[in-house]
Amino acid sequence: MLEAFYATARGSLEDATINGGFDLHQDLVWIDLIAPSQEEQQWVVDAYHQNLPTLKSLEDISSSARFYRDDDGILHISTYFLTKNKNYQADSEHEDESILATVQTVAFILKKDKLLTLRGEKLLAFRAFRSRARRNDYDIDYHDPIWILLGLFEAKLDELADILEDIHKDLEKYSTDVLNNHNREKNLDLDDMVTRLAQQEDMLGKAQLCLIDLRRILTFLSRPRALGSHIYDAEIREMSEDVRSLIEHNAFLFQKVRFLMDTTSGFINTEQNDTIRRFSILPSMLAPPMLISSVYGMNIEELPYAHSHISLIIVGGFLAVSFIGPYFYFKWKKWI
Repeated sequence: MLEAFYATARGSLEDATINGGFDLHQDLVWIDLIAPSQEEQQWVVDAYHQNLPTLKSLEDISSSARFYRDDDGILHISTYFLTKNKNYQADSEHEDESILATVQTVAFILKKDKLLTLRGEKLLAFRAFRSRARRNDYDIDYHDPIWILLGLFEAKLDELADILEDIHKDLEKYSTDVLNNHNREKNLDLDDMVTRLAQQEDMLGKAQLCLIDLRRILTFLSRPRALGSHIYDAEIREMSEDVRSLIEHNAFLFQKVRFLMDTTSGFINTEQNDTIRRFSILPSMLAPPMLISSVYGMNIEELPYAHSHISLIIVGGFLAVSFIGPYFYFKWKKWI
């Protein structure tokens, strides 16, 4: 899919209708390719004489070549975007919803008068940016493609901030579930909690990757010859500060996940130890009655009360006392 945008007189972005390569010769400022066909890529190559990377090559690109300016002065940037996908696992009683995170590489090609972007699927950050750009919420001139590039990075930063905020809320809920004894009495599924915490840790790791990648790109763009002007320095510095604060917040959330993971694992071990202890106490309670019954089961004439007409009652009493006595002792010790 190929989408194109032009800057209006009032400074906002509007969609342009693209039915063929000839439509790309309009005064367009942003060309967005989403899993494009070979024909659509050829339209761009013919219109702008600019080769495009393949989607497969975006995943294999080395870290040293993720951002650079070529001999023609064209800026090439490849950066990570984090996406969240809902995964549903339904059973007979309830539907369990989990969030899976994936990292997608997006290529930016910044020419003098237009920006080309290439990605494999639709992204929430792009949709949010386009919505704001139509209303011109950023109050910038979209005739300059550099502002579009920085606006997309800001939308990416906002999405990462929202993801970290959602994770923080989830972790607060998980903390209540794990640490509250009342919830534990409701048979909290600790194994399921470990799975949920592992998913949150995975998402935090991918968010950290995106944040560090964005910090490197902003450092590159802050160099004097990267964008060729100092009018963008304030915006880049502001985003760099936001990235720094989000990285610190992400590190805090990492520690919180690790704490909850260790606590949940400790509760699981405690429950396993309680189960083993109960199974260990039962043989101890049955040992005295088994000893008495085995003695009176021997073929010996001299056993006391063996031939009395009340021998069954007496031996039964011994058996009852030898079983009930350890039971109340263990109960007094709170072992059961």
